[in-house]
Amino acid sequence: MLFNVFRLENPTPKLQRGFFTIGIPCPIGLFSVTDPLSITSDSSTPTTISLDNTHLWHDGSVKWLLAKGVATLNANETRSFAIHKAENEPCIFTNPVKAVNNTFEIVMGGDTLAFNGSKPFSFQVNDKCLASLAQFDGQQFENLIFENVETFSFDVLRNFKKNVAVHIHHKGTVKIDDKPLHIEQQSTILLDTGDIISDITVTNPAASLHPNGQWDLGDPNAIHIHELSLLLNQHADIVEISDDQQVQTPFDSIDIHQASSGKPNWQSRVHVGANDTVSLAHKGYVVNVNGKRVHSGDQCQPAVKINIGAKHHYYVEADDFWQHFPSSISSSKRQTSLSLLGAKSSDEQELQPGEQLTRRVTLSTDRLTTFNATLNPKWVKESNALPFTPFNANKEFQALIQQGIQGKHSFFAKRDEIDEYGWRHFGELYADHEKALAPDEPFFVSHYNNQYDPLCGMLNQWIVTGDFRWKTLADDLAKHVANIDVYHTTRDKPEYSGGLFWHTDHYVKAHTATHRTYSKHQPSDVYDDHAGGGGPGGQHCYTNGLLHHYFLTGSSASKQALLSICNWIENYYEGDGTIVNALLLLKNAGIDGVKNVKTGQYPLDRGTGNYLQALMDRYTLLNTPEDLQKCAHIIENTVSPDDDMSLRHFENVELTWFYTVFFQAVCRFIHIKELLQENDYAYQHAVKSLTHYVIWMLNNEYIYLEKPDILEFPNETWTGQDIRKLCLFAFAKAYLPELANVIEQKKNSMQTTIISRLASSEESKTTRVLCLMMQNTNFAAYEAMPKPMPVSSNFSLKKQRYRMATFLLTTLNNLSIQKERSQLVKRFPQLQKWLGKP
Repeated sequence: MLFNVFRLENPTPKLQRGFFTIGIPCPIGLFSVTDPLSITSDSSTPTTISLDNTHLWHDGSVKWLLAKGVATLNANETRSFAIHKAENEPCIFTNPVKAVNNTFEIVMGGDTLAFNGSKPFSFQVNDKCLASLAQFDGQQFENLIFENVETFSFDVLRNFKKNVAVHIHHKGTVKIDDKPLHIEQQSTILLDTGDIISDITVTNPAASLHPNGQWDLGDPNAIHIHELSLLLNQHADIVEISDDQQVQTPFDSIDIHQASSGKPNWQSRVHVGANDTVSLAHKGYVVNVNGKRVHSGDQCQPAVKINIGAKHHYYVEADDFWQHFPSSISSSKRQTSLSLLGAKSSDEQELQPGEQLTRRVTLSTDRLTTFNATLNPKWVKESNALPFTPFNANKEFQALIQQGIQGKHSFFAKRDEIDEYGWRHFGELYADHEKALAPDEPFFVSHYNNQYDPLCGMLNQWIVTGDFRWKTLADDLAKHVANIDVYHTTRDKPEYSGGLFWHTDHYVKAHTATHRTYSKHQPSDVYDDHAGGGGPGGQHCYTNGLLHHYFLTGSSASKQALLSICNWIENYYEGDGTIVNALLLLKNAGIDGVKNVKTGQYPLDRGTGNYLQALMDRYTLLNTPEDLQKCAHIIENTVSPDDDMSLRHFENVELTWFYTVFFQAVCRFIHIKELLQENDYAYQHAVKSLTHYVIWMLNNEYIYLEKPDILEFPNETWTGQDIRKLCLFAFAKAYLPELANVIEQKKNSMQTTIISRLASSEESKTTRVLCLMMQNTNFAAYEAMPKPMPVSSNFSLKKQRYRMATFLLTTLNNLSIQKERSQLVKRFPQLQKWLGKP
């Protein structure tokens, strides 16, 4: 039986050859891991596709597949693909990879491609050295050599008939100016064609000093890079600047330099350096041939053709060339360089401590684009692999959300408004709502850093609408979040290391903090309880979108970012097991927003809700029952069906509104337990607690802006938060059948008011409100999820027996002098003089 699962689109007016990757969800029990699965298309043109099981359901059946392949599509062609169980033909797979002296040799027909394990992205074709990674030191390029190699491995990607590709994973550390730089390469080599698609990630693993909790450019632990490039030991035969412009040999030298976006606002203060000024070489790009300028323009996506002997050639290009400026392609008689970070004709680029960058480089035998791959929404819905996707969403809400991709207030238009381009900024969302206190200020630079998980919202919109503009935004944002918004270090405090940075501080410009919230240039006392300093915090933790992006695209960067955030948020609440950290937790016991280790209680707020979501995402990714058990523990130590609601002080909306975020996570926990058919104490406690609070909501909740006088900033963000109540009402109905009609009436009444307010407000076009709608207008999905299991009428609470002494004894039993030393020097850098680095 054929199941229509996805389609490819070539939206251009010319025939194109393209690479694609798409994650395919599967219904529980439909396919086993031993089934010979095949992808077929509605075209006679053959397409070679590999299929890999990336995730299983709890019963062992296939939950997610990852398809990779290359196809050739005619002008404006759309091609559909179906999955089915193929005939079980006996196949013998030979290994196309041979390990020889720290080298992987890949045999492709009569050719051999060899990767060198000692150097990052160093390979040769038929014994002819072709490429390596190199750094421009101000005078010349120097090849980079690994100080140590952490990973050098391969996997063969197959379909049911044959080997399709080889995946190489290569990771290690180099030194630049005596500072460590991590480099990771993940390459897919297509065996039929010899095409190489590589994602190269560079990371500064150092910790920032962040004096006074401020994170400005200019940190002593930053790495400064003129240009980090893919260096090819050949001159370019052809340099294609655009579809209709190219430069062919003979020439002595050619250089293309994209110094800025080329957009009208190219000199925006998004691009300040450590001195808080903008210094970009010129608008757009220039082309110099033999030292003379022959062309200039706004944006370009160039490629070079490199001949390898008499029979072979590669077209070489880096993705998003102009968007990741400064960028450069240069070629002389001896070599060709393609920049991945920086350009030798621009200022040095500062890779901040804990910051990273991922670029895709393609070496193809013919120009290779990336095709739009879109899932069949009916198939996704029936798979139930993404259970809270907003299928059957309210049409009026959907119309408001569409403002995100069309019109002058779309995310694309906002990107242009402050020139959210360049390697550090591309993909980020402009937090335009933050200029509320300075509405007439031009270029009010403020970054959103994935608050309320627009990544998940954009992926949901792409799935339900099929509009690839949402997927484009999601891919750009996912790469930015995974690289820039996550703090890629283990050398800072455990409550900071690996965490997600907050958005720009409210109502102030980013200045030299870039995407790290707090700058020394920002004013203080901007609003009540203004902090003006700090670091990643538990109230800002969003992982759902990263999980979905990994499943839907196979992105390793998204997966690693998710795991990093999960580890960080757990350390934030539970500590890292050291005595030093335990003493800090004891000191902070009773402070809002953190776990009280004296009582074992968690705060009823969005931070705890985000913590639950992160643990459930890690459970979903790794199938770790311990994470689900941790969720049960947290819920039981946050809320109870016997809670005295008057003690929650929900009348103080400013300090308590986020209880709905927590209960949205509880709904997901209940759904998982029902999927597993685990009708245990944890399940019944969660259901009883949810219904206890929803009954209170039924009698007491209202639209927040009906009482604007009790709010510090009574704007439509509050109306966006009101949508969460619709989700809880929609879900809880199934567990309160005697109140179902009353709950439905309350939900419908609130929904009408919310839509009316947002439809008549210009604020619905702002980033924060759009993101709240994308995150929470899936209340129809909440209503469809419940499969209630019997809850005992004699349910009784277990008496919690938390003892602080147990917490302290556990810490002492795990005592490690090395860990204590590391914790001390992370928390008190001045001690590093005597105790060494972390």
